[in-house]
Amino acid sequence: MIYIAINGNFAGQRIFTTSELEQYTNLENGLYLSILGQVFDVTKGQKHYGPGGNYHFFTGRDASLAFITGEFDDNSLTDDISSLSVQQVKMLNDWIEFYNTNYVYKGKLYGRYYNKDGSPTAESYKVQETVLLAKKIESLEEKQKRMFPPCNIEWTPDIGTVFWCSKKSGGIDRDWVGVPRMLFETANMPSRCACIKLDSKEYEENKAMLREYNGCAKYATKCIVEMK
Repeated sequence: MIYIAINGNFAGQRIFTTSELEQYTNLENGLYLSILGQVFDVTKGQKHYGPGGNYHFFTGRDASLAFITGEFDDNSLTDDISSLSVQQVKMLNDWIEFYNTNYVYKGKLYGRYYNKDGSPTAESYKVQETVLLAKKIESLEEKQKRMFPPCNIEWTPDIGTVFWCSKKSGGIDRDWVGVPRMLFETANMPSRCACIKLDSKEYEENKAMLREYNGCAKYATKCIVEMK
């Protein structure tokens, strides 16, 4: 689910200005924070968000970037997330899910992500599209993982790296074992060990992405890459 959009049609929702949100940093007014323009009341978490708490700096503002970077200087306490990767933007969506589940949604923050009437800005739609892309990538990665399950891996200083396949290697239950191969999923990423079913259509269609390990028998289900 895309949580940045889940509260999009909340009738009568409050639209906060930046200066209004800044008033909610104490127990008298309440403790509010914004993430990707959505405002939540976190007063019940005063141990963490109240004055003196480890996360008090999140209150009274939208510091979306800091949820991912873990940096809390003035440059990082911002709602500008243009520096984040696709998957990191997806992580922010997961944070909104957390706040929707555990705290009270109060409205939207007028600015980067929402207009004065609470409608999404172009930046908000861009975030939604990025989250959709991240979910699509995750789905493709899961499909690839099921097609070519990760090997079991063990390393010892005396032997080196041992790769082996089983019917449950990589956490993928199946009715075949497979043989270890180097899988090059993209040109810019290092290879990973994958268990390959040599008599499968998937193997025939993806041979160009696969390499045998040096010194390993072609049909062996276990392979030792010795230390040089």
